[in-house]
Amino acid sequence: MKNNIFSRLLLLIIILLIPIIAQARDISPIVSTDWLVANLKNPKLVILDVRRVEDYRAGHIPGALSSFYGSWAYLKDGLFGSLPEKDDIDDAISYVGIGFDNWVVVTGCMDTPRLSYQSARVACTLQYAGIENVALLDGGINKWIKEKKPMSTKIERRKAKIFRGKYTGEVFADKNYVKERLGKLTILDVREREFFTGEKKMDCVPMRGHIPGAFNMPTSCAFNNDKTFKTKEELTAIVEAAAGKDRSTAIVTYCDMGQCCPIWSYLMKQVLGYPNVKLYVGSMQEWTQDTGAPVTQNGQAVPNRK
Repeated sequence: MKNNIFSRLLLLIIILLIPIIAQARDISPIVSTDWLVANLKNPKLVILDVRRVEDYRAGHIPGALSSFYGSWAYLKDGLFGSLPEKDDIDDAISYVGIGFDNWVVVTGCMDTPRLSYQSARVACTLQYAGIENVALLDGGINKWIKEKKPMSTKIERRKAKIFRGKYTGEVFADKNYVKERLGKLTILDVREREFFTGEKKMDCVPMRGHIPGAFNMPTSCAFNNDKTFKTKEELTAIVEAAAGKDRSTAIVTYCDMGQCCPIWSYLMKQVLGYPNVKLYVGSMQEWTQDTGAPVTQNGQAVPNRK
């Protein structure tokens, strides 16, 4: 009898541990330049440089592959940050020879806010395809150059291999997901405050305002002045002030066109332990094209614009 009880207890423990084991990482979600130097020769490592090809050719981290951001998020159906079809994502990953067992470090340029957000979008897309060990280089290529780390002009290529993603749908949200759950989701508008309030508007967004019920948590708040990420404690304080301390709550981040919202989505999920976070790819560009989607302007709801 005792053996039977023990066996059942052991089975229950194993079942409970399976999700933890499945989510285990071999590398940190944010890696330092020193860590990358120490691991440049690791056969598991793949570095993706998402800058423009001409910037890559001018100089890059030794061994890094050129994988321009435009192949991971592009113009489609009038939306500037559209998510590629799964087959296209598979092709992009196949071309650079990445497998599920690789450690993938994504890096890019940090010269402007727009450029500094691109690495996280690529990282989120890789994880959407089922690659767990994805990381961002803290401070990007800018920090690497500033510290006089080694550079290369050799055009790197890996042998392509067939990749078929294990897509779970846990990374991205679409418009219907958000519309159907208004009032039930914690929605985070990660644009700068003047865009959230409607004082300013991007040309690509049809109208001013924000999604009703959204809280403002600007993406710039996640960075230090040198474009490295703030400490885990600092990030936690920012997120808890906007989204609360309940790690199980359903959260969606959005911006103007799906380019900067991956930063907070990635940090909340991979660093801070909020497992139920999605990023809205179409963001305000898509939302405000839908005349039936409510918008808040100057504190007043505009429920239907048909």
